[in-house]
Amino acid sequence: MIATIRGAIRLLLFLIISLLTVLFVAVGNILLRVFSPPWASVWKNKIIYIWAWLISGLLKMKLNIKGSLGKPPFFLVSNHLSYLDVIPLWLCAEGTFIAKSEIKSWPFFGWATKILGVIFIDRNTRRDVRRVNKLIASTMSKEQGVIIFPEGTSTKGEEVKPFHTSLLQYPAKVTMPVHYASISYKSYDSNRPASDYICWWGDMPFFGHFWQLLKMRSFEATITFGDQTICHPDRKVLASKLHRAVEANFDPITASQQRHTDKKSMTYE
Repeated sequence: MIATIRGAIRLLLFLIISLLTVLFVAVGNILLRVFSPPWASVWKNKIIYIWAWLISGLLKMKLNIKGSLGKPPFFLVSNHLSYLDVIPLWLCAEGTFIAKSEIKSWPFFGWATKILGVIFIDRNTRRDVRRVNKLIASTMSKEQGVIIFPEGTSTKGEEVKPFHTSLLQYPAKVTMPVHYASISYKSYDSNRPASDYICWWGDMPFFGHFWQLLKMRSFEATITFGDQTICHPDRKVLASKLHRAVEANFDPITASQQRHTDKKSMTYE
């Protein structure tokens, strides 16, 4: 009963915070198109950061950050476990995500992510890969980086799946150093393992999963940034090197995983 009440309150607050954020950004986008100030990307990054900070607090998500990313421009790759991944990444990185086109059809979330500047890609259409690579080139600036999930799908956290190479064409072509990060989660409730209640994978229904996540008392997220960048003119070689690097820093998620906090990491609660 307590968990249900907790979930209901959080759902209401999540919708209010998210709706106000999206409306604020939407109005701001209109004004920014008219006046085109040089700090437009900085303004939007700050609004998105505030949203991620508020939602992480609402969900009682304890975030451990190991290493650092630095300022834009950057090209960042990460493993992918859940729709939740955007929160720790937006708290650490001033960047735009590349997301699968199916998200555009989700109620509210599709409209919201479009307003926030997420770039959508249809991975089944080769022509769309070329279009998105052009958008990547035009999006990156000293105020804005790009973040991709090259696995192409979210997983239950047992391993890091092989990386697709298509969206690595741009950094390979211009021999741009690529940053990498590994994300992992821990549940504090043995009856609600992170692999099922935080990770979102397979044919799990989104809204049912999100409701169960809202009912969790709290949980932990860890994001580990690589201590060096990787660069290579061949996108396949680049993908292979990045995969090995992300996998080396990845903490696999298991049902028996216990709470662990690295005392050397930066922690925000």
